[in-house]
Amino acid sequence: MADESQLQLDEYTLVEKPALDTFNKLGYKYIDGKKLNKEPQQFFLLDILKRKIQEINPWIDEIGLNKAVREITVVQAASLVEANELLYYKLVNYTSFKQDLGFGKKSHTVKFIDFDNPEKNDFTVVNQFYIKNNDFTIIPDIVVFVNGIPLAVLECKSPNLQDPIEEAISQLFGYREKNEQFFYPNQILVALARYRATYASTFSLAKYFLEWKKPYPLNERELAEKLGKEGKELPAQDILLYSLFSKGNFLDILRSYIVFETENNSVHKKLCRYNQYIASNKILERITEGKGGVIWHTQGSGKSLTMTYTALKIRRIEKVPDTSLENPCILIVTDRNDLDDQISRTFKNCSFPNPLHVESVEQLKDELKNPTGKTLFTTIQKFTTKNGETYPELSHSENIIVFADEAHRSQYGKVGYSKTGDRKEDDKISGTLGWATNMRTAIPNALFIGFTGTPIDKNDKSTRREFGDYIDRYLPRQSIADGATVQIKYQARLPEVHILGSELDVAFDSEFEDYTDLEQELIKEKAGKYKTISEDEDRIRQICKDILEHYTTAVRPEGFKAQIVTPSRDAAVTYKQILDELGAPESEVIISSSPKDDPKAEIRKYYKTKAQQRQIIEKFKKPFDEENKLAFLIVCDMLLTGFDAPIEQVMYLDKPLKEHSLMQAVARVNRPYTENKTHGLIIDYCGISKRLKEALDIFNEGDIAGYLEHLMDDIPRAEQAANKVKRFFKEVPTTKNSDEYVDKCILDVLSAEDTRIRFERAFKEFLALVNNIIPNPEANRFRQDIYLYGRIYNAMRINYGIQAPSVLEAVPKAKALIHEYLESNGIKVFHDPVSIYSSEFNDIVSKKTSPKAKASLIQHKIKTTISNLINTNPVYYTSLREKLEKLIAEHEQELISTADLLTGLDKIRSELDVDVVAKNHGMSRKEFAVFQMIRAAYIQYQAGAGKAAVKLSEEDEKKLSDISLSLFSSLNKLAVIDWKQKSEQQKIMFKTIKRELYKIDFDIETAERESRNILNLVGNLM
Repeated sequence: MADESQLQLDEYTLVEKPALDTFNKLGYKYIDGKKLNKEPQQFFLLDILKRKIQEINPWIDEIGLNKAVREITVVQAASLVEANELLYYKLVNYTSFKQDLGFGKKSHTVKFIDFDNPEKNDFTVVNQFYIKNNDFTIIPDIVVFVNGIPLAVLECKSPNLQDPIEEAISQLFGYREKNEQFFYPNQILVALARYRATYASTFSLAKYFLEWKKPYPLNERELAEKLGKEGKELPAQDILLYSLFSKGNFLDILRSYIVFETENNSVHKKLCRYNQYIASNKILERITEGKGGVIWHTQGSGKSLTMTYTALKIRRIEKVPDTSLENPCILIVTDRNDLDDQISRTFKNCSFPNPLHVESVEQLKDELKNPTGKTLFTTIQKFTTKNGETYPELSHSENIIVFADEAHRSQYGKVGYSKTGDRKEDDKISGTLGWATNMRTAIPNALFIGFTGTPIDKNDKSTRREFGDYIDRYLPRQSIADGATVQIKYQARLPEVHILGSELDVAFDSEFEDYTDLEQELIKEKAGKYKTISEDEDRIRQICKDILEHYTTAVRPEGFKAQIVTPSRDAAVTYKQILDELGAPESEVIISSSPKDDPKAEIRKYYKTKAQQRQIIEKFKKPFDEENKLAFLIVCDMLLTGFDAPIEQVMYLDKPLKEHSLMQAVARVNRPYTENKTHGLIIDYCGISKRLKEALDIFNEGDIAGYLEHLMDDIPRAEQAANKVKRFFKEVPTTKNSDEYVDKCILDVLSAEDTRIRFERAFKEFLALVNNIIPNPEANRFRQDIYLYGRIYNAMRINYGIQAPSVLEAVPKAKALIHEYLESNGIKVFHDPVSIYSSEFNDIVSKKTSPKAKASLIQHKIKTTISNLINTNPVYYTSLREKLEKLIAEHEQELISTADLLTGLDKIRSELDVDVVAKNHGMSRKEFAVFQMIRAAYIQYQAGAGKAAVKLSEEDEKKLSDISLSLFSSLNKLAVIDWKQKSEQQKIMFKTIKRELYKIDFDIETAERESRNILNLVGNLM
C-alpha cells in the first residue's frame, strides 16, 4: 500500500482537485482556503453574506443589515440540533423585522437566499478551510457556501485507502465534535473517494450515508458532455456532486427535501434519497403537463417521505409552473386506517403546515368547498356507496391534487364492497361502484397521483386508466443494491402442516381480497374445514415448537425480533397461549376487536386499546435490554401494511396471502437495521411458497426480479464464496503441522495490506452467506472451511495488529462456531487488543513456527503500539519508530540476518515501556514526556542558532530536567476539571509554559510555538 505522503497526494490529485474542477463546471467561484483573509474563528464569508443580503433585500438599511447578519451568525440554542433547526427554518421560511420605508415602521421579510432565482445567489467553494475555536483547529477539505453561509462540508480521501469512505465519515464526525458551531448552518455532509461518494444530513449515523446513483435532470451521457468527459465512465463523485450541487438542485434540496422529524421526543434530521428526489420532481413535471400517473417505489424505500417532500415542495413554491394550480389542496387518500395514521403522522412529525384528518364524508365535503391551501388526509372508504348509488360531487375545483396510496387494482381499480346492514348468509357483502370511480365522481377536475409499493400487475388496466402510466419506478433490485432495503428470503418448514389445497383455495379467491379481517373470517366460517384445520390446536402446537427452535437458534442470537401472522383472531389467541405454555420469549397479541364477539369470549382478554397497541409497538421496535424482552408480535390482519420495524427480521407466516397482499406483508422484514441484518426471512407454514410463482407471475418479471429468494439459494453462493477464499492460498503447500501452514499463509500470502483487505472482504462475504444458512444442517458442509479460514483470519488480525472491528461481529452465529473451534484447539480468542508487555503476547510469539514468523508478529505489534502511544510522548516514540524503520530496512536489504532482526526487535520492545525509561531519569511517565519535548526543542533551537553539533552537557541536562519538573508541577495544579473547555484557564497555562521557556533563552517566536506544542501534549496527558 502507498505511504502516507503518496496517499495525501492521491487524495488531492484523484479526489479533491477533480471535485473542485466539477464545482467550477457547475459555475461556482473558488477560493483557496490557505489564502483566505479572515479571523480564525469565523466560518461565514461575511463580506459575501452582507453583500448578498443587501442585493436580495434592496430596501434594507445599515441597521437592518447588521441585524440580519446577526440573525444568521449568532444563534442561541440549547443544543446543536436545535440551533441547526432554527437556522434551517430561517433560511427557507425567511425572517422578518420592522423598518420604516417611509410609511411608518412595518414588518418586512428578509431573505438570505433567493430560492426562486438561483443565479441571483453567490455560490462559492473553499478548500482547506481553516477554522479555530478555543480548543481545536479543523481544516475541512471543501466547504460549500451559498451567499457566504457554509451549507455543506466535503471530506476527501484517497481511493487507495482500505476504507476511504469510512475514514472520511469518521473525520466529518470529528469536525462536528470539535467545533459544533461550525455545523449550526450545515445541511449536508459528503464523503468523497472518487469511485465512491456518499452524502447525509448533518446528524446522520455512518450507516445512513448514501450514494447518489443516477444524475438528475441530465442523464450520464449528457452529464459527461457537460463536464467535458464525453465517452468516459463518470466516477461516482461526479454524479453525486452534479446531482446535489448543481445550483438549481442544491437550492431545491435545501428548500423542500430536508425535514426535521420528531419521533419519541427526539428530533431526526432527514435528507432525501436520490430516488425520492427524482420521483418527486417527475411528479411535478407530470402535473405541469396536466396529467396524473403512478409512482412505484418498492416497499420500505421511503414512499411516505416521498409524498411529504413532494407536498412540501408544492406548498413552498405555491404556484405550480405552467398550470392554473396555485396553493392547491393536497388530498392524501389511503386504503387503511393504520396507513392513514402512519402517513399523516409522518407529515405531522416533519412539521408539515396544518395537516388535517378528515373523519367523515360530510367533513370532506365541507373542507372541499374552499380547498385552497389545505392538506387533507382521509381513507378510501369515505368514497364507498351502497346499493348502486352514485357518489355525490364534493368539489368542482381544479385546484386539487390527490395522492392515493397503494394505487393498484386490489385497492382502487376493482369493484368495492360494503356492508348492507342485517345480512343473510348469502348476501353479507354487496357490490358498489369502484372506489377510484367514486373519487373521480366526487372531485372530477382533480389531478390524481397514485403511489404504490407493489407494481401494477400485467392484467391491470384500471389502475392505468384511473391514474395514468408510471411516472417513476424504483425496483426491488435497485433498492437492495442501494441499501434502502434488504433482500427478502423465504423458507418452507413443516410441510405436513400446510393448509392450502384446492379444496380450501376457494376461501381466498381473489374476489374476497378487499375484505377486512372480520369479513374474511365470516367467509372462512362458510368453509368450515378451513377453520377446523387452520385453528387446530395440535397443528398450532407443532408450529409453535418449530418457531421456538428456529427463533432461539437463528434469530435471537442476532438480536432480532419476529412477527407471527395467524389465519384468524382465534388462532392468534391460541398461538399466544401455547407459546406461553412452552416458556417462549415474551410475546404480545395485536388483533382487531369486534362488537359481535361474545362478552364472555376468551378473545376479549386480548383486546388492546389504541394507546396500548402503540405502546406495545414502540417496545417491539426497540432493542432488547433488561426492561425490554418483547420478541414476538402475534397478529392476524393488523400490522401487515404500513408497519415499519427495522429490528424485525423474520415473519412466521401461517396466513394465506396473494398477489399485492403477499408482497406488502412480506416487506415488513426488508428494512435495514444493523450490519448483521443481511436479509429478511419469511418462514412459511401455510404453503405460500408452493404458490409463490403463481403470485409473482401476475407481475412483469423485470418489475419483481430479486423481490423474494429461497433461503437455500445461498448454498451455491456460499460454495462460490468459499472457492474465492481458497484461491488466496492455492500456492501454499499443505503441511502436517497446522500452525506452520497458518504461519505460511500469514507471511507468504497476507504480507501486503491490499491482499489482507481483499481476503477480509472475501471471507466476510463467505461468512455472511453461511450465517444466513445456519442453523440449517446444510451449513455443516462449510464447517471445515469456516474453521480453517477463521483461524487464519484470527491469526492475521493478531499478527498485523489490525484494530478495526472484526468482520465476525456482523455474523454472530458463524462467529460462535469459529470461536468454539479455536478455543477447543487451544487457540485463545482475544476480544480486546493484546498488550505487547503481556504474558499472552509472549505465548503467541512462542507458538510461532519460525524466526521469520516471530519477527513479523513482533515488528507489527511494535508498530501498532507506537501508533497508539505516540501522542503521549511524540519525541520519544518518534525516535523509536525511526529505529524500527531502520532495522526493518536493513533486514529487507539483507544487511542483517533474521536472528539479528529478532534481537533488535526485542531491544526496541524493551524500550517501549516508557515508565522504566522515565524512572531512570527520576521522573513519572508524564513528566518525562514534557521533558523530552522541551529537550528536543532546546537542541533544535541551539542548532538553528548556528552552533556546531549540539551535545548537551550534564549542566544543560539538569537545567532542562529541573525546568520540566517545575513546569509539569505547575500545569498539574492548573489542570482543573474541564480545563480543556475553559479558554481562560488555557491562557493561564499557556503563559505559565512561556515563562518557563524564557528561562532557557528561547526567543518570542520559538517560545510561542513550543508553548502551543506543550499545551497540546498536556491535553493528551491530563
